[in-house]
Amino acid sequence: MVSAAIASSAAGPVRLSLHEWSCLRPELVWAYEGAPREQSRHATFDHREGNFAWLIRKGEVTLRLGERTWRARAGQWLLLPPAITRQDFSDDARLLSVRFLCQWPDGGNVFARAAGGRAADDAAVLEAHDHPQLGRAGGRLARLVRRHFGTPHNLHVYQQADYALFLQFQRAFLEWLEAWFCVRLATGAVPARTGGGKAGDERALRAARLLNDTPLDEGFPGAALLAAMGLGAVQANRVFRRTFGVTPRRQWERRRFESAKLWLETSAMPLKEMGARLGFRSGAHFVVWFRARARTTPGRWRARRRI
Repeated sequence: MVSAAIASSAAGPVRLSLHEWSCLRPELVWAYEGAPREQSRHATFDHREGNFAWLIRKGEVTLRLGERTWRARAGQWLLLPPAITRQDFSDDARLLSVRFLCQWPDGGNVFARAAGGRAADDAAVLEAHDHPQLGRAGGRLARLVRRHFGTPHNLHVYQQADYALFLQFQRAFLEWLEAWFCVRLATGAVPARTGGGKAGDERALRAARLLNDTPLDEGFPGAALLAAMGLGAVQANRVFRRTFGVTPRRQWERRRFESAKLWLETSAMPLKEMGARLGFRSGAHFVVWFRARARTTPGRWRARRRI
């Protein structure tokens, strides 16, 4: 089934160079199997950051968004919409849960529309037996997380590992990503393209890779970016914006903000350490910067959004 889906993607409307596809930012947030946390059984959550996939192993879950309702029972996948939704799990519910990122440098998701061309805030309920590769890949990923890190709900990106273990995680995660991508294609989802459909300028693509790969604690790689593009600052901004819709600096700040929100939600990292990892000189600078964007302090944001 995977090979057939790959073949269909090759014949589909979106064909990009390997370099363009490499500008996608894939990152695992968590993978676990078990019961949902008590505070997550009956609650409203924001699922706009990244992609969420649940395989219901036992019991059922009901998801509500406005007037729309989706129900997934044992043996079904629920691919969540990028929206704030109400979730209610049955008392006996157990699930395989995978959360991950797969975004273009402009912040857009890899898919432009949901399955079947429906609205982007729609969900999908799929029979697990129709997509066995998704369950196998997700299960292997969750077992790898549990075996090496123990904590069932979060895989924080700053947990320590040697390079061999990192490669194991990358292999398992990419296997999951391929299975998920192929299932989305098979159910009618439409891949997006960099810059909202415009062909990528090679210079902008090099800059995007640099912005994705540079550690946040090293700060904005301005000089390296101009050297990679072979342009001056004004021209570099123009070329990058033409492809991705934002300037390199704006993209860097977006990446920092998304990382800050993700770490606040999924870790107990002290704010001072978080600020340093994000490239701030002090925890106070980080708090001021975060408040200007989120209209609340990091501590209050964490208290409201912890899963």
